[in-house]
Amino acid sequence: MARFEAQARFCKAASPLYHRLFTLLGERLAQDAAFAAWILEAAAGRSSFDVPLLVLAGLHFQVLSRRPEARELAAYYPSVGGPAPATAPGLGPTLFATLDALRDELAAFIATRPVQTNEGARGLCWLLPATYTGWKSAHLVELGASAGLNLAADGRRYELSLQGGGLQVFGLGREDAFAVQGEGDFAPPATGVPPQILSRSGCDLAPLALADSAKRAYLAAFVWADQPARLQALKAGISALLQASSHSPLSFEACRLPEELPAYLAGLGRLAAPCILFNSYITMYLPDRGRGLAPLVARWARAQPHPVLWLQWEHLRGDHAPKAPVPGWLAWQVDLWQNGRHGHWHLAWVHPHGSRVCWLPALAPWRDFWS
Repeated sequence: MARFEAQARFCKAASPLYHRLFTLLGERLAQDAAFAAWILEAAAGRSSFDVPLLVLAGLHFQVLSRRPEARELAAYYPSVGGPAPATAPGLGPTLFATLDALRDELAAFIATRPVQTNEGARGLCWLLPATYTGWKSAHLVELGASAGLNLAADGRRYELSLQGGGLQVFGLGREDAFAVQGEGDFAPPATGVPPQILSRSGCDLAPLALADSAKRAYLAAFVWADQPARLQALKAGISALLQASSHSPLSFEACRLPEELPAYLAGLGRLAAPCILFNSYITMYLPDRGRGLAPLVARWARAQPHPVLWLQWEHLRGDHAPKAPVPGWLAWQVDLWQNGRHGHWHLAWVHPHGSRVCWLPALAPWRDFWS
C-alpha cells in the first residue's frame, strides 16, 4: 500500500489520471484483503518498487491492445483518445471491474514482465556533458538500454531554458524538442556540437526489438497514459534510433547487471576512440541498487587505451550522501578516466523525466576542465 501511495504523490502534479489510479489502488489494498492477497501472490519475488508500475503498465497495455474487457476503462485514457476526466466518479468502479475481468492476464504481466522505461528526455544525460569534451568522435554505450532510444539523443533536440532567460539547445534535431527547465547558474560549453558517434551499443536484462509492434506497445504501456506528448516523443525516438542506425552500427545484448557487466564490457574490446558510457534510472531495479557498478566500470575503464566518460542519472544512497532538493530527483554525475587519472563531478540534480534541472557549482569546474 505504501508504494502505491508514494507513486500517487510522485505523479500528482504531472499526471492527474495516474495520481487517481494509484490512490484508488492504495485504498482498495487497505480495505480489501482478498485483493491485497491477489496482488501479493502475483508480485511474489518482485521488487516492491516495481509492483505499482507493473500494475498500471499491465492495464495500459490492455487498453493499448484494444482488449474488449478494457473498453470502458479506455474512456479515461487519453493515450487512446479517451475523453473522460480523471476526476469522474465512474473511474473507480470501472478500474476495478477491468481489474477483475483481466486478473489472469494482469497477474502474468506483473509476475513475468520487466519494468521498461525509455524516457527520451534522459538522453541529455550523456549528450550535454559530452559536448564539453571537444572530442571529434566517440563510441556510445548504454547500461540498461531497454529499446535504446537514448542512444540516438544526438539526433534529437533538447531546449534548456536558463534561469533569468535565454535558451541553450543540444542535439542536431530540428523538431519534437524536449523542454528542460534549468535552475541555478549554467556554465555553457564552448560548442553545442556533440562528438560523432562511431558505434551505439546497449545492454539490458530484456532488450526490446522495436521492429515488433507488440513490443512497441509494451514499451508505450509504461508511459503515463494522460501524457500524450511523452507518447509522441516515444514515437519520434523510435524514428530517430532507426535513422541513427543507418549511419553507425547499432547493437544490443542481454545482460544481467551487475554480475554480467564485466563480460559485456570485455566484449566491447579495446576501443579505438573515447567511450561515452551512460545509464539513467536503472539502479532502482538492480538487486544491489547499483552499488556494484562503480568498481566494475572503473576496472574496465582503466584498461582502455582512450578516455572513458561515465554519465549517470541515478539516486544517491548512503547515510552521508547529499539529499536531493526534491524527493525522488536524481543525481547527475560524471566520472572520467583519462591519461591514468580519474575525476568525478556532481553536475546537477534532475527530475527523473528530465524536465527540470537544478545546476550545482561543479558544472563550472567541469567546463573549465576542458578549456
